[in-house]
Amino acid sequence: MARLELKSAHGDYITVVGPGSLGRVREVLEQERLACPRSIVADTTVGPLHGRKPAAAMDCTALELPCGETNKNWAAVEGICRHWLAIGLDRSALAMAVGGGIVTDTVGFAAASYLRGIAWIAAPTTLLGMVDAAVGGKTGVNLPEGKNLVGSFWPPRLVIADTATLSTLPPRELRAGLAEVVKAAWIGDHALLALLPDTTDIGYDSLTPHEWETLVARSVAIKAEIVNADEREAGLRKALNLGHTMGHALEAATGYQRLLHGEAVAWGLLAAATLGRRRGLLSADGEETLRRAVGGLGSRPGIADLDAETVCGFIAVDKKRDADGIAWVLPTDDGVALDQRVATAEAVEVLKELQRG
Repeated sequence: MARLELKSAHGDYITVVGPGSLGRVREVLEQERLACPRSIVADTTVGPLHGRKPAAAMDCTALELPCGETNKNWAAVEGICRHWLAIGLDRSALAMAVGGGIVTDTVGFAAASYLRGIAWIAAPTTLLGMVDAAVGGKTGVNLPEGKNLVGSFWPPRLVIADTATLSTLPPRELRAGLAEVVKAAWIGDHALLALLPDTTDIGYDSLTPHEWETLVARSVAIKAEIVNADEREAGLRKALNLGHTMGHALEAATGYQRLLHGEAVAWGLLAAATLGRRRGLLSADGEETLRRAVGGLGSRPGIADLDAETVCGFIAVDKKRDADGIAWVLPTDDGVALDQRVATAEAVEVLKELQRG
């Protein structure tokens, strides 16, 4: 198993990556000198697959939330906190999130809020959760006006990324998670692109268990290096927003129902590639390489029917806005350029170009 260290003002923590690690959760907790959690929270899909067994093994309660991005909201946080109150969790208690990015973000925010903060463990069971949501301490929920507009920096005490759980994911979820791998690779290690499945018909069998572990561990290492240098997104961590400005707008404009997060990021990466090329930040070869990497992930829901002006209107309330407007991250040939200002009219023009194909 790979073991990666992350630094935080709230306390350093470890990400453990490897197949079967969730089944050895007691052993991992003992190695990291952590008590067993008193509550495991999953969703109604992941709970039966991966949440109930560790809950039974550790004799703790199991709460299952409704599935889907539309349930990443205030009501979910309230439900979690009231459950914890009902079972008597105090400030010394440890909670655990088992599932994808939605559960990770929501439970992490509940942990940050309940009794003004309790410790928690993240056990991501999706590729997106492993390489993105569980790493770096960002937690939060959505509002109708936009993605992740309410949240906090509240890192877990431990992340257990059991790559064997990826075998239970449908191909669509794997493809969506790989979009975040492409993002990480472009930011910090272009050689990682060569490890992506060499087929658009992507499934768990597209890579060996060892290759999945390597892909996850190297993606986490890229994000860990950035987060260790800039936990609260004052500068370098902004790089991780590559593909997310347009991606978040597409999610919000479609009511969080059409696109998985990674699918929206894939569209956002294509938009960023166009903008980077237009501004001379990205060469024609670089643009083609990034487009080929995104295209290699296979199909995703279309966006041709969306009103471009409406979509780009959601960018105005993006959480990354500041006094000067929205700061985009755009790709360069060897990484990214931060704090790029893009007028709404130009964003609309680029989105319409994407829609035309």
